[in-house]
Amino acid sequence: MITRRRFGALAASALSLPLVARAAHGQQMRDGKLHLRFAIAPLRPTPAITVREFEPVFRYLAGELGATYELVSPESWAAVSVAMSNGHVDLGWLGPWGYVLANQRVGTEVIATAKYRGKPSYHAIIEGRPGLPIKEFPKDAKGMKLSLSDQGNTSGWLIPYAFLVKNGIDPRDFFQLREGATFGNNVSMIQQGLIDLGSNMDRGRNGMIEAGEMDPAKVVVYWTSQELPNDAICVPKGFDPALKAKIRDILVALPEDKAQALMGSGYNGFVPATHADYGTIEEAGRITGKLKS
Repeated sequence: MITRRRFGALAASALSLPLVARAAHGQQMRDGKLHLRFAIAPLRPTPAITVREFEPVFRYLAGELGATYELVSPESWAAVSVAMSNGHVDLGWLGPWGYVLANQRVGTEVIATAKYRGKPSYHAIIEGRPGLPIKEFPKDAKGMKLSLSDQGNTSGWLIPYAFLVKNGIDPRDFFQLREGATFGNNVSMIQQGLIDLGSNMDRGRNGMIEAGEMDPAKVVVYWTSQELPNDAICVPKGFDPALKAKIRDILVALPEDKAQALMGSGYNGFVPATHADYGTIEEAGRITGKLKS
């Protein structure tokens, strides 16, 4: 059972609410059944596409738990983290950076990591128009138009920004920088010639190419990050321990072929995870000054 309109409004409004720690997480009941509020980061070019492709795995999980559910995918990656921090989400599919922020602020806990093509890891990338005189990024890209995603996005903002800062570059001085675009926006602007370079992730690039949303001849990769932990499946601090364990076990037990049928293209399951798996993301947060030392 899905009532996206009401929950969508809650998630959207959460961005304007203060971040406060919560007490023990009480589970909602609806018509005598457990009721869970799910949220997933915008893994596809639009929230609607994300919901359409990934709702089956949430429906499966709710069915295994005998629960009703709601599902939303907000416009930004940051929105899921903030909504979860404010108690509007029971189970969130967060980007790695969104998870780390939520963990630091209110103790959000990761229980599993999503697998993509059999691996619980991926890479941030910088794409651009073909034929740019870039043999080495970022050295050869000075003065070019670079579009990064919102500051809650791991591969779209945090990782490339931290890479630049670590290499002694102030992105705002070095590039004609703009921020806040989705991956889909960046790809569209590159293909239209409106920007030179834009951030993305290899998973997103593969998905867009397979869906016919990107012409790989018009969008080429100029930089690839180190290996990063994939998206985090999270619960709030104080979440019922028995239910948390049951959710983790259901997700991790999914065979890859079944998981592939329930998830967006390329995603095929989950592995157990702990906070330590996201150490590289914390380091990037400290480099950018977004996390305390």
